[in-house]
Amino acid sequence: MGTVEGIINAIGSEVFSALIGAIVGLVISVIFDDSLRALKKKIKRKYKRMFSVKNEPKSDYFSFGNTKLNFFVVEGDGQSEFSPDNVECKVTNETFALPEELAVLKQEIEEEEDKKKANGLPSKWNGPLYGVARYRQTRTEDMEEMGVVFSFYQTDYFTFAATNLQLDRKLDSGQTIGEKYIPHESLGDVQPFLANGFGIVLVVITADENIILTQRIKSSGARGGEMDVSLVEGVHPSMDKQKSGNKGPNLYETASRGAEEELGFSIDKSDIHFLGYGIDLDFYQWNMIGYARVPETAQQIKDIRSRGASGKWENSSLLFKNFNVENMTELIMNEEMWSTAKVALYWTAIGEFGKKFDKKLSQLSRK
Repeated sequence: MGTVEGIINAIGSEVFSALIGAIVGLVISVIFDDSLRALKKKIKRKYKRMFSVKNEPKSDYFSFGNTKLNFFVVEGDGQSEFSPDNVECKVTNETFALPEELAVLKQEIEEEEDKKKANGLPSKWNGPLYGVARYRQTRTEDMEEMGVVFSFYQTDYFTFAATNLQLDRKLDSGQTIGEKYIPHESLGDVQPFLANGFGIVLVVITADENIILTQRIKSSGARGGEMDVSLVEGVHPSMDKQKSGNKGPNLYETASRGAEEELGFSIDKSDIHFLGYGIDLDFYQWNMIGYARVPETAQQIKDIRSRGASGKWENSSLLFKNFNVENMTELIMNEEMWSTAKVALYWTAIGEFGKKFDKKLSQLSRK
């Protein structure tokens, strides 16, 4: 009997010990498993922070072959164009205050330019500009042709100089103005206080199949001394008003006025073809882009401009290139120009030569 009880007690003791061991093992494994999972998550988060870029661009930039431009297309591809009736511009009375750290920069610019003026030195004037408050893409019901409604607010050149011309300037946070304030993750969303100086960009083709290129003066506030396309003109709140209807500007009026001032001849509004609009990320500048064919030859335009143009001072010279596939690919691939100019050349070539130009350019860029 005693022997049986001893066996039972021994078995019970072993079972109890095994049970306790199993429970303790389970608890320890749960604790360690949870700890390991937590540690794994912590390491993963730290790794992501170490190797991720804040405000990293997620939108597609304009590219062809192995070449990427610092430009984001909002609408357009060079093959379709806007009808004048489908480009609507409104003006809002809203204001968009600069963040304090940028308002300080603007104040410094104002004081510096006032000092230059007082001392009789060349100085910049604070001319009126339009900024983009918002926009809305539209389509016609019958043909689904593209359209747009822009809402502009009034801003000025000193705001442009304090922001758009200084996007690489480091702030106290260690970020640049561009890194901190451009909405890289969603470039189609406007940052109004930064979207200063909306303008039009045109490639002009002459009657004898030349395109006009300009050489910017070295003292220009933006891109001094660089090669540029035929016409880059900011929309003016007073001079580009609609002839009738709403208070907003007429972008075709801007193009015609700009050609008269800078090139010395007017462009008929019916000859202007707007192909799209987008943002140059080197300046966060929004522009409507297109081209125009004019009845004057290259020589006639040289003669006209030699007799004077009110805005002639903005460009030191005009250059002419024969408008063909080879020259256009050469300009886009090798010329030092801002991204917007290259997009304008590309869309113009696509509009005139078709997709064969795109194929040629892509092939060359991969060599």
